[in-house]
Amino acid sequence: MERPQNERDLARSQLNLHTRLENQIINEINREPIRYGDTLQAADWKRKFSFPEVIHRPTKASRKYNCHGLTFASRRTWIQYPSEIAKIILEDDYRVVADQEVLPGDVVVYYKDGDAEHSGTVVRVDRIMGLPCPMILSKWGGCHEVIHPVGRCPFDSQNVIYYRIDT
Repeated sequence: MERPQNERDLARSQLNLHTRLENQIINEINREPIRYGDTLQAADWKRKFSFPEVIHRPTKASRKYNCHGLTFASRRTWIQYPSEIAKIILEDDYRVVADQEVLPGDVVVYYKDGDAEHSGTVVRVDRIMGLPCPMILSKWGGCHEVIHPVGRCPFDSQNVIYYRIDT
């Protein structure tokens, strides 16, 4: 017999989400109301990152999904643990793409101390003095979605790796 759902079960749950090798990806959907702190953080980041090339999409702050949930799970859930991102990259057949070969549709993962801290999807690749400058669609924590140059975000862009999925 299935146990009845309580309010906590309804507010937070995990999707049945798997890699191509059918291993569960640990995730959480948080349906609780927007946190006031996330709204304040979004407003602060909109002020700090108000450059012409940065587009703050008209999405609200939300804990239903994060950057990894946007990149790897179609805005459906929050994927918290860096080990889950490593599992997805390995088990879903992603391969590293050289900076010069990046194309729209590739993904970028920002690493800090060896762990995936942030991710996004390449939506366009501009050329600045002959060098590629990928434009990234990502979500900044519990805040909003943003289209930004790879290096113009609140996350350390010193160690990014681009990936392309082998279909």
